[in-house]
Amino acid sequence: MALHGGDIYRNKVEIDFSVNGNPLGVPQSVREALLRAVGQCSAYPDMETAALKEAVARMLAVPKEYLLFGNGASELFMAVVHGIRPKKTVIPAPSFYGYEYAARAAESEIRYCGLNRENGFHVTKDLCDNLTEDVDLLFLANPNNPTGCLLDCETGLHILRHCKEMGIYVVLDECFVDFCAGNPSLLSETENNDRLLVVRSFTKSFSIPGVRLGYLVCKNEPLLARIAGQLPEWNLSCFAQEAGCACAKQKAFMEETERYIARERAFLEEVLKKEGFRVFPSAANFILFDTKETPCGISLYEQLLRQGILIRDCQNFRGLGRGFYRIAVKKREENIKLEQALKQAHDAGLKSDGNSFHCVSVTGSKTERIPMKEIDYVLPEEIEKRSFAIIGEELSQRNICIPEREKSIVMRVIHTSADFDYAETLCFSDGAVQTLEDLLRDGADIVTDTNMALAGINKKVLASFGGQAHCFMADEDVALMAKSKNMTRAAVSMEKAAKLEKPVVFAIGNAPTALIKLYEMTRETDWKPAFVIGVPVGFVNVEAAKELSLDTPIPYIVNRGRKGGSGIAAAICNAVLYRLREKQRRS
Repeated sequence: MALHGGDIYRNKVEIDFSVNGNPLGVPQSVREALLRAVGQCSAYPDMETAALKEAVARMLAVPKEYLLFGNGASELFMAVVHGIRPKKTVIPAPSFYGYEYAARAAESEIRYCGLNRENGFHVTKDLCDNLTEDVDLLFLANPNNPTGCLLDCETGLHILRHCKEMGIYVVLDECFVDFCAGNPSLLSETENNDRLLVVRSFTKSFSIPGVRLGYLVCKNEPLLARIAGQLPEWNLSCFAQEAGCACAKQKAFMEETERYIARERAFLEEVLKKEGFRVFPSAANFILFDTKETPCGISLYEQLLRQGILIRDCQNFRGLGRGFYRIAVKKREENIKLEQALKQAHDAGLKSDGNSFHCVSVTGSKTERIPMKEIDYVLPEEIEKRSFAIIGEELSQRNICIPEREKSIVMRVIHTSADFDYAETLCFSDGAVQTLEDLLRDGADIVTDTNMALAGINKKVLASFGGQAHCFMADEDVALMAKSKNMTRAAVSMEKAAKLEKPVVFAIGNAPTALIKLYEMTRETDWKPAFVIGVPVGFVNVEAAKELSLDTPIPYIVNRGRKGGSGIAAAICNAVLYRLREKQRRS
């Protein structure tokens, strides 16, 4: 699944609602500035960004010494964490993935603070309970993405005071604040707090994502120097600098934008509510909504993509799941086309409760019964070969591109489940496939949480590399220990597996308590699993347990959301084992 919106290059898109730009487009004076910059292409851009600093300092009424510019806000997030080097970072969830990406790049431990969907995902003063002495950095957004929630002023000031007292740096992302009515910015607090860094972007406000221009405001000059040291030389092109100078003079344009956004956002909110979706109140130029989809139906994302409309599927945001989507506020004619497309999707069978019981052809382009003449009689040895060919063809039809190294695993999981959602929800840690291959090739054991997963793993191939598969769930000593400790057998099984005197790959397809126990043991003891395959299925604690697995240094393959199962865990193991066997045969 794409980590960001705007993936028009791998999808046939007529209207892109996945990117939160300015529906009024690029101001004429900014276009003219970009054209002027063509004449500067033969010279290096100003490394000191002097003219841009002067222009933005005047716009914000701040000293130019407080400013630092980046190739978009994302570059600044990365430079900040490498400049601060936080040991522990707090990130509310859901929020922009770029915070997590930057913190992980700096090898910072991350503490996620789940926001409550019942109060519309608003940040409250309770966040301070997580801002303890061991925390070095907090990422906060005003408004938040993907929820569109503004920070209540009193709450924001309370959190900033608390962080200042605790010595915690705060990165306040205000990239979408220009779209919000009433000037809700906390930028002025930078004058009172040298640990506050406000990050903004011209990219969104002036619809120039291809130019890339973000800026940071902070009064702490030694810190700014450290952050600047993490940026490459000449990181801002002459196009970005010329465009930025023009953007800084667009007060009237942004006032018009603010009014336009408020009107069209209200229109779209009513459209979504009429379809029966839960709409989360937004102050920004985008709207988060919940369709309450269930796995049995065709997703709204797919329905709209077939009509040439791209929206942001939000199930890969921490704290959200299947059925959550975000749409940008666009021009009225485009918003009306979305309204019509939603009605067409509804008429095609996608109800607001997510239930769609139609029989769908291979391409999913229309609902129809499959005529008997299409049934073919295939010899057993040909079934798998033909199945994988169909999977590959349908992935192409869905415009889904999978990294080559992960492809065999994803395709075997789809083959096991006949569910293409796995192509978008399976998550791999950096180098996960190579790490798992190395472990199994060198004779690591596999421990499962069900006998079904144990039965599904090809133990003959595993044994050829010196490994064994285990499931301790039915062991008498596990049952007795679980009873005496008032724990689940799955949790006790993990403790028993930790005593194996060799590297262990854990393939968890059923019990979230097994993943939770592995997480606790990783944090509280010196023992570490060699690898975690986290694909339990269910409704209670499943999603949260999987998220914990992502919050450790242990290499992993995890399927986000409720889906999974013992068959999926076994399929992942077998995909790697078969790949190793094929390499062995070739050599």
